[in-house]
Amino acid sequence: MSATAVLAMAGRGGLPFASLHRAPLYLHALRSLAASGVDRLLVAVDAADHDRVVREVRHAGVAAEVRAGAGWWDELRAAGTTSALLVHDALCPLASAEFLREVRTGAAATPEVSALAFRPVTDTVKTVVDARIGGTIDREGLAALVSPAVVAAPVLAAALERDARPPIDDFARLAAWLRAHGEVGLVRAPSLARRVDDASSVNLLECVDELSRRVRREPVSDAGAPGTP
Repeated sequence: MSATAVLAMAGRGGLPFASLHRAPLYLHALRSLAASGVDRLLVAVDAADHDRVVREVRHAGVAAEVRAGAGWWDELRAAGTTSALLVHDALCPLASAEFLREVRTGAAATPEVSALAFRPVTDTVKTVVDARIGGTIDREGLAALVSPAVVAAPVLAAALERDARPPIDDFARLAAWLRAHGEVGLVRAPSLARRVDDASSVNLLECVDELSRRVRREPVSDAGAPGTP
């Protein structure tokens, strides 16, 4: 499946530059995108961050075009893009290249349908009315949006023709935009593809990643228990 990809950093403040394993969050996401095999890779940034990101991307050796503001959209319009668009959120830094590729190639089977990745909701969710906690909402009907999203090729083509830019700065708004423009399929994401929203969640993600790596390195006994002699 031919695809153009955009890494969405704009509108996210300084969090994409937070350190994860001694590298900015967004560079983890960008490297995964590059390794997933897309045809063209754009980075959408705020104007104030443009020069910094250009330097860091060049230093990282990743082939990507950094564009400020709506520049990424202008590039797609100028190129007359006909492929699907893979949108990756810089705040989901550990979504792997394999998962990004899985979402993209899965979407190829239904080219008229856009796609959104999600994680199951595990926290208890309550209703609140007039500052009073009410009943519990069934978590089975809830999902937490993560990354990536795929804008189906026909949906993208129509949007380019109308100059109706999808709101990639906010994945909740992007989900609503996609649903307003056609059918959307959901793809369950692995745990490490979760989104971070502050420094503490970055620290938690780093700890979870370290733990999962440690578990994978542990020898497994005949009984199947990690590390059992």
